Amino acid sequence: MGCAVSKPKVRGVPPAKTKPKPPPKPKNAPAPTPRPSKPPPGLESCKICGRNFAPDRLEKHETICAKSHAKDKKRKVFDPVKMRTKGTEAEKYIAKGKHLEAPPKPKKKDWKKQHEDFIATIRAAKSGTEPPPIDNSDYVTCPHCGRKFAEASAERHIPKCASIQSNKPRKR
Repeated sequence: MGCAVSKPKVRGVPPAKTKPKPPPKPKNAPAPTPRPSKPPPGLESCKICGRNFAPDRLEKHETICAKSHAKDKKRKVFDPVKMRTKGTEAEKYIAKGKHLEAPPKPKKKDWKKQHEDFIATIRAAKSGTEPPPIDNSDYVTCPHCGRKFAEASAERHIPKCASIQSNKPRKR
């Protein structure tokens, strides 16, 4: 028999119902305008938001409504990245906007040429002849030791090679 895996149930607690999230509000949305239609009989409209209230509750609502609309205009947009990185080494990186830049795309490699060179090397090894020379024209030469590296490897090697004393000419 097959065994079905299910979540453990807690006694006395009904499963939580999730409400669908409403669509996000536009950031620069204008304040709601009063509704143009007449309120139903026995109700009056709020001058700020346009909702309808009983006459004895309208004054209380308008004071609260005025305060809440004043707060809406002063409120800053919350930036979770800024808050999460506050006080860390990444704060400088985020402040400059480096995290928003797209990483540079690497150069496309000529895979077909590499494949043909590989096949030629294999054939030469099988026949026992000298393998053809490999084309390393896209390699970067280290100014300190003269060795050649792929671009990514050269970026790591050159700073290290610059600090090695044995690569420097001796002063006499």
